[in-house]
Amino acid sequence: MFRPALFTLATVVSFAARAEPISVVDDAGRTVTLAAPARRIVSLAPSTTELIYAAGAGAYVAGTSSYTDYPPEAKAVPQVGDAAMINMERIVSLKPDLIVVWSHVDSAAVLEKLKVFGIPVYYSEPRKIVDIAKSLTDLGTLAGTNEAAARAANDLRERREKLHARYAGRPPIRVFYQVWERPLMTVNGQQMISDAIALCGGVNIFGDLAPTVPTVNREAVVAANPDVIVTFNGEGEDGLAGWKSLTTLNAATWGNLVPLSTPTLGRPSPRFLDGAENLCVELDRARERRGAAAK
Repeated sequence: MFRPALFTLATVVSFAARAEPISVVDDAGRTVTLAAPARRIVSLAPSTTELIYAAGAGAYVAGTSSYTDYPPEAKAVPQVGDAAMINMERIVSLKPDLIVVWSHVDSAAVLEKLKVFGIPVYYSEPRKIVDIAKSLTDLGTLAGTNEAAARAANDLRERREKLHARYAGRPPIRVFYQVWERPLMTVNGQQMISDAIALCGGVNIFGDLAPTVPTVNREAVVAANPDVIVTFNGEGEDGLAGWKSLTTLNAATWGNLVPLSTPTLGRPSPRFLDGAENLCVELDRARERRGAAAK
């Protein structure tokens, strides 16, 4: 009478013994391999925490970084510091089987220290909006939450396609995206904000520069004469005040100095599209003001 149960148990054990390791290729081109789905994940950036939760693996997040604020339940997870000051002892004490980092922020020194402990590390560095979908499916694979991750990835692609259909055919508008005022910083064509600008039918006037977040001077902006200057209003309107008196600057004379209200353009997670939608609306308004000034 015990034979069927024994047979079932033997089958399960045999299947587990034959189970293949889980592997994905991260955004640094490294193969990340786990023997089993991750059940204790440490995230070292707010954006990667958002990705993990969106991929359906929030229940497995054992540690997060400072400034993690979304989703709300992530605020209750133990924090291990940020890119500038990671608490390695805290990370090790959490016994993670996977660490997820945003390599754009996390310093090389921190990443080197992580290698010493032999804990698998997934490097997230989306450059385009569609790359967020790849991160979602990768993390779903590593955590065994493939279905939830696939849904999140498909939703993101559909939202992006709707924005593309709505705005890509609009008349081009030349954009200076001001990341910071002092020093004056912007984004190049490899940064995801530039991808959002293009999605909205805009042209990044400094898309050809390097590095990803280059420093520029006011003279270069004036010479390029953008149609619109955009910044996140975390700097406040004062972040744009210095441009208002330049009467030879199209963006200033047309009233196209735009402080955005959505901070998520700084996070490569599904909520990035909230910021992209806000950007598209504001660039469309800037087109209207440009057109009115030309009449």
